[in-house]
Amino acid sequence: MINRLNSLLELHKKDPMDSFVTYGIALEYISANDYQKAEEYLSLLLKNDPKYVPAYMQLAMIKEKVDDMEEAKRIYREGIVVAKELNDIKAAREMEEFLNDLE
Repeated sequence: MINRLNSLLELHKKDPMDSFVTYGIALEYISANDYQKAEEYLSLLLKNDPKYVPAYMQLAMIKEKVDDMEEAKRIYREGIVVAKELNDIKAAREMEEFLNDLE
């Protein structure tokens, strides 16, 4: 994990706007249960690329894990809107299911 994370961090230094690399870094931090760092990279990703649908789901799941259910719901709702705008019905449905489980 550390080698992969270090490789991704090096790629991120070269191109901090690469959404795929930023998402990969966040996933590595999630795998390490470092939710604070994962949230940092997912938030950065959504700031730079607000149409990156998978980031909404991962960020909302982190909020669930740290027991911030209201923020998780808000992020799911936002992600659902973006997914529908992009006609990503599968992602929208998946987030709707997660949101329904919280409500």
